[in-house]
Amino acid sequence: MEEVKISKKSKVGILPFVAEFEEFAGLAESIFKNAERRGDLDKAYTKLIRGVFVNVEKVANESQKTPRDVVMMENFHHIFATLSRLKISCLEAEKKEAKQKYTDHLQSYVIYSLGQPLEKLNHFFEGVEARVAQGIREEEVSYQLAFNKQELRKVIKEYPGKEVKKGLDNLYKKVDKHLCEEENLLQVCFVLLTILDCVSLHTLLFSKTSLWKGHRFSHFRKKVPQRIDQTNEF
Repeated sequence: MEEVKISKKSKVGILPFVAEFEEFAGLAESIFKNAERRGDLDKAYTKLIRGVFVNVEKVANESQKTPRDVVMMENFHHIFATLSRLKISCLEAEKKEAKQKYTDHLQSYVIYSLGQPLEKLNHFFEGVEARVAQGIREEEVSYQLAFNKQELRKVIKEYPGKEVKKGLDNLYKKVDKHLCEEENLLQVCFVLLTILDCVSLHTLLFSKTSLWKGHRFSHFRKKVPQRIDQTNEF
């Protein structure tokens, strides 16, 4: 595993030793599932899977072509799917860990690597939320120069429909460029990104009609799930 060399010109995708672990575990389960010396196999599984985990992270840290989050996300998704399918009881903790790593890096990739098509609008409302957190009442925030109705209109004008569509199209192409075909996670990433930004779009429509007229708006802001698997099992 430590000798794996990653191409600087192509996507990383599913690492060879991750695919080999799946093949080995599948074969071992078919032969030794109810063997008397099952304990020895379980010990080998535990040692092997820890090596897989460590080396996935090592490759992810060294990857130049593919973002670190993508390497982690795709490979731990594959490991989680393998362990879920094989139902190896001694690796139950590792299965949960793989799922957690997958969901953490999926969220990190979508939020920090892809950014947001409505970035300035999000920044505007993040500023509003910061003022509210400081103790300013929501209905009084609009009286501040940086967050009045005129400033909001300036931000809204930067997002005509064509620009929003163009931004989403570019993001889709970026995701497609990063992800491998084996794990089929392109739609997962894009759906999650759309969920996050649809709330911002909803806020945009709301702000055009009723914001700054005494209505509370905090419930229109983004509500990102505490865990991604709360919205979808993926």
